[in-house]
Amino acid sequence: MANINKIPANCGPTDISPDEAGFFSSQLDILDNHIMNLINQKKIQAGAYIISRNGKVFAHKSIGYLRRNESRPFMPDSIRRIASVTKIFVATAILQLVERGLLRLDQSVAEIIKEFDNPMFNKITVFHLLTHTSGIRPDPGVFFEPYPVYREWDEKWIEIVLSDFLAVEPGKEWRYSSAGFTILAEIVSRVSGVHFEKYVIENITKPLGMNDTFFDAPEELKDRLCISQAWEEKWLSGPQKRPDWAAPRGGGGLFSTLADMRRMGQMLVNKGTLDDVRILSRKTIEAMTRNQTNGIKNYCWGAGGTEMEYGLGMNVYSNNTFLSPGSFSHEGAGLCGLYMDPVENVVLAYICPLCDGVDWFAEAVISIRNIVWAGIK
Repeated sequence: MANINKIPANCGPTDISPDEAGFFSSQLDILDNHIMNLINQKKIQAGAYIISRNGKVFAHKSIGYLRRNESRPFMPDSIRRIASVTKIFVATAILQLVERGLLRLDQSVAEIIKEFDNPMFNKITVFHLLTHTSGIRPDPGVFFEPYPVYREWDEKWIEIVLSDFLAVEPGKEWRYSSAGFTILAEIVSRVSGVHFEKYVIENITKPLGMNDTFFDAPEELKDRLCISQAWEEKWLSGPQKRPDWAAPRGGGGLFSTLADMRRMGQMLVNKGTLDDVRILSRKTIEAMTRNQTNGIKNYCWGAGGTEMEYGLGMNVYSNNTFLSPGSFSHEGAGLCGLYMDPVENVVLAYICPLCDGVDWFAEAVISIRNIVWAGIK
């Protein structure tokens, strides 16, 4: 990495000034210094953000480096894998099919995927998968288990997902499961008749004008890809073609930019539309963004059995620090996030690629969120 005393910083296009947006510009200085400190501590390789209010971008900046062990700057339009933020797109696709009458939230998954048609799994519904309450395998490490189970998937990947018994009955506990969202992506493919990844591009990203969002990076755009981990370098240099049997990348397969992520967030804040393009209905967005897990306990990542607030495919908040009640979000490993506050009509998208060997830490997520919301006048 280059000289830490000369960390590159670049600004992207904005629509209005912070003052015009009703935002204290001094908070952006605090945010920039916070990001620079994390880069100096070698916790993150870069930190970038875009913030809008009432649909107008007033802050758009990148600080740090595009590639590990290189001095190229991370730019405002650099492309980064957005990991589990992909789950918002899965939920949107599922809910589009519900709106069209092709699927029901209370529908048994066994009606669509035969591997679920047995006494252990046939009570799992689409709703259970969307709310992480299905009881099927959670992500490795969510309980800080010392030896997490990582399994390679092959042609029988659905059977592999279901190779564990249900530790809890469906609907009884919140257990974060990327495998469950991969199953949802498979449901999109089977019900729509279009492969999930193509469906997302044709029905969500293209209509929203998200032109730098994709599952497979076009060769001409690979120079804009951010790489911060050794395994990502290996992946980028290897063969990119996936086998025909490969599971759809519903757990976390999209790449995107700050500006594109913000467009998705603004559509959700706008109750389903952006620039006269309707992706979902107002009533669907209202259901998607209110708490659907009343009374459900969460023990993941040390939560200790607190009651979980979760909508249809994303976190929702009734009382979370500076966020307005009714706000919602999703984070992505490695690290990025999309936060939406419909009361203040504020959307924040951030990308903070972690340095190799660094795990999730609050200063790159919660502190960034708090700094931004403290700036709202």
